[in-house]
Amino acid sequence: MSHYITLKSGKESKKHYENFPVATLLYPRKIREAAIIFYQFARTADDIADEGSFTKKERLENLKIYQINLNKIKKNNLNVDSLFLDIYKIINQFKIPINLLQRFIDAFKQDIINNRYKNFDEFIGYSTKAAAPAGEIILGLFRENTKKNIIYSNSICHALALIGISQDFYEDILKDRLYIPMNEMKKFNLEISDIHDKNFNANWKIFKEFWLQRIDRLLKQGQPLISNTKGRLRLQVKIMFSAANLLVSRMNIEECDLFNKPPKLSKIDWLLLFCRCILTK
Repeated sequence: MSHYITLKSGKESKKHYENFPVATLLYPRKIREAAIIFYQFARTADDIADEGSFTKKERLENLKIYQINLNKIKKNNLNVDSLFLDIYKIINQFKIPINLLQRFIDAFKQDIINNRYKNFDEFIGYSTKAAAPAGEIILGLFRENTKKNIIYSNSICHALALIGISQDFYEDILKDRLYIPMNEMKKFNLEISDIHDKNFNANWKIFKEFWLQRIDRLLKQGQPLISNTKGRLRLQVKIMFSAANLLVSRMNIEECDLFNKPPKLSKIDWLLLFCRCILTK
């Protein structure tokens, strides 16, 4: 029996579609269960920021509950919800910096308040809070969170975030959310109305090439993480890296329309990636 109170509900949260799973069967049980708890925290808080028909004020009020609980465990006050009791156990057992969870909450707040980004640097500031902590937490659970590994992991996480955005351009704009920097919208003569109309025209095809080259650069910057890690973590990083490259290659196909049919990975894709990564050095 698990010593985590919310593990069962965390496993339910894991049924939500994930482009890049963060708690897989490759992990040893203790690490996998801890990762599930962290995923539950991020998934449920993200749903507050994203799902339903709540107003911005209501979303911020609901997210405030997470902030209050996090503030309490920062002070070793365990009069908190069950999820945060589990988180408190994990951060103490694995020495996970609690500021990583704060960065997540700050990102969810930003998602509620800010729906546009002036330039790519501004977006990276957001991704450093919304995506990078996931990689840092996994490195911490495996006790491989060296400074170099964190830098490599952050690059990969930024790339994965951009891939996820590429798959969700249309869904995001329905929430009036656009992650493409506004200066790049202007530079490439892109119109938000095209996303609403699912009109993936010539300008968007040119931009897609630029966008995917950026993702490819970030992946190459993070690639040394594969050789810098070992065992099950190394295999997991290798699979995630291969999955990202596969998606980028499919998006690069000229006929790929990111508004109408963005590529996603199937169970067969994941199985083939696993086998290839097992068989190659």
